[in-house]
Parts: sequence; structure tokens; C-alpha cells
Amino acid sequence: MGLLSEVGRIGIKIMFHYRFDLKYTYNDFNPKTSSPYLLIGNHATQHDPLIVGMVIKRYPYPVANSFLYTNPIFKWLLTKVVTSISKRKGQSDMQTIRLILNATHKEKRPVMLFPEGNASYFGEQTKTDYLPTAKLIKKLNVDVIVAKISGGYLAHPRWGFYRKNGHFHTHFYRLFKADALNELSVEAIQKSLEESLIFNDFNWNLTHQHQYRLKGRANGIEHYLYYCPMCQKTQTLYGKDEHIHCKNCGIIATFDKTSTLTGHYPSLVEWGDEQKKIIPKRINEPIITIGKLYEVNNLKQKKYKLGIHKVILENQTLMIDTKPKRTFHIQFIKGEVITRKHNFSFDYEDKTYNFLLKDPMLILNTISYLKEN
Repeated sequence: MGLLSEVGRIGIKIMFHYRFDLKYTYNDFNPKTSSPYLLIGNHATQHDPLIVGMVIKRYPYPVANSFLYTNPIFKWLLTKVVTSISKRKGQSDMQTIRLILNATHKEKRPVMLFPEGNASYFGEQTKTDYLPTAKLIKKLNVDVIVAKISGGYLAHPRWGFYRKNGHFHTHFYRLFKADALNELSVEAIQKSLEESLIFNDFNWNLTHQHQYRLKGRANGIEHYLYYCPMCQKTQTLYGKDEHIHCKNCGIIATFDKTSTLTGHYPSLVEWGDEQKKIIPKRINEPIITIGKLYEVNNLKQKKYKLGIHKVILENQTLMIDTKPKRTFHIQFIKGEVITRKHNFSFDYEDKTYNFLLKDPMLILNTISYLKEN
């Protein structure tokens, strides 16, 4: 490991140990091993690769979201401080697979991959097709190590700010030995993957009762929650301190110190599932929001700001109020995904677009529903 990487690792350790109550446990895995392996984990927070990788002596090459490389600071970290493998979220990439094979077979390095691709929206695993990862495991034929994260989402929820001293437990264990993979079918590997990466931090903390600071607890929740169960309206919610407010109804839910919700739902998991059910009715009216628009050049790993514009989703089209107006037909939108906190990205024809949106979850759920139906 180079001097720059070692200095970076020390800095990361200091920063995250200051922010969180980090705990690591191991079962049939030595973090000092020099052998190549595939490290997979459930994706609780956007900091998972750093927190998981910083305790492994020979750090695994992370498979990173390609959008990170459009930020000069992240690009420097992912190319100069550590070696990483670029992957476009929501899309298959043969080049990524070749780089993973090269890392494990030629360089004899471990590789770190989060099959969900996206950090959790509401505190449980993201619905994912694990078949591509199962096929990759079969092809790699190296040991597979699981990093199971518990409490991470509550310590730093996707939409909010980190909780000082929030409990963040990572348990490493061996899921497959390389010599046993030849005897397993891709379907059996897929099933084991699904079972190993299931998590729900709200249910987990009902048992453990870890406490989290309430100041600013709900701030930013409006990027992910859009439905009020009391007045049944959308785009009326906002978070302030530990409370979730509706502009029509006042305080409708409150987080306690263990992140349990008072109100209609016991956790954000149920709320996130329930709000999808109103989409069939909501599409009868235009959905209007606002966002900062970027056009992304994936080859040059750069993004170009196109300004702040009104965004309208209506009649099977997504329209951006630029001059001239940009119109995207829903059936031709591909790879739609939320990146970072509230960036909504997608491909259209031969271009990639990225929005810093006020209501990314509402737009994502609506486009997904329209494409499926």
C-alpha cells in the first residue's frame, strides 16, 4: 500500500471513529489476509465502502458509482488515494466485470461490491436482482465474504445527517469458500445472497434499543416521503427536528430516541411501501417540482450545469422547462435511479442526465410505475 493510501486510511479512521460508535466482529475471516476474495455487503449507508474497507489490511478495490467520478474531489480519492472500479448504477457493464476479474485473478486483490447498488432509502434492503451477482461469483471462483451492517441506516439515514456516536456494527463472515462454488448452482448462490443481505434496522433496534440524538433527526425527509396519510395529499411534507410535518395537518409523526415512529406507521419502511400505492391515482394530475439540471459526459467523467428549472411529469412524459424545452418520453427513459441524497439520474437516447431534485422519490416511483404498467 502506498504512502498516500495509508495516510488516507488513517484520516478516514479518525473521522469515522469520531462520528460513529463503530463495532467490528469476525467469523471465519481474517481481515489481514492477502488472498483475493469478493467482499459483499448490505448497503445501509453511502459511507459503507469506507467504513467496511478501513479495517481490512489489504483494502479491497471498491466498485463505485460512475457519477462519483464527475466530482473532482471524489475522482481524486477514487483514482489517486485508492484504486476503484467504476460502475454505472442500474445498468449491466461488461467492462466492470472484466476489471473485477483482472483485480482478483491477475492482481490477486480483493474486490468490494454492494449488490443492491443503492444505499437503503428507508432502512431495509433495496429490492434487487441478485442473479447477475450470483453469475459473477460463479465466474470469479474466489472466497465470498459478507460484511453485514446493522444500525448503519439509523446512524446516518440516506436523506438526513449523521447521528453523533450512532451505533454502527459490521460483522464479517465467510459465505462461500472458493472450492465449494463448483458444486453450487447459480440459483443456489442467488438464494444464499438474498438471505444473507436481508436487513431492517428499525426491527433490529427494537431489540438492541440504541439511542440516537434527536436534533435535526427528520430534516430532509421530504426528499423521500411524499404522502401524508392524514389528508392523503402529496408534496406537503417536511421534516424539522425530530418531527415530520404536513403543511395541511401539522405534526403527523415523531421519531423517538430509538428511531421508532409515533403516528400512522411504526417505521419508514411501512411508510415507504404505503406511499407507492397512491401513485395510480396521483398520475391523473401533473406532478410539478423543481431541480438543478446537469448533463453528464460519462466518457470524460464530467457534468455540465444546465441551470435550475421546473420539472413536470404528465401524460407519459417528463418535461424540463428549459429554453428550448426538453421532453423525455417515459418508455425511453433507462437506468433511472436516485444517487447520493436527492439526485435523480437517467439515460435518454445517447445522453445521461442528473437532477438535484426536490422530490426525487416521487418522480422515481411514478416513472417506475408508468414503465411497469
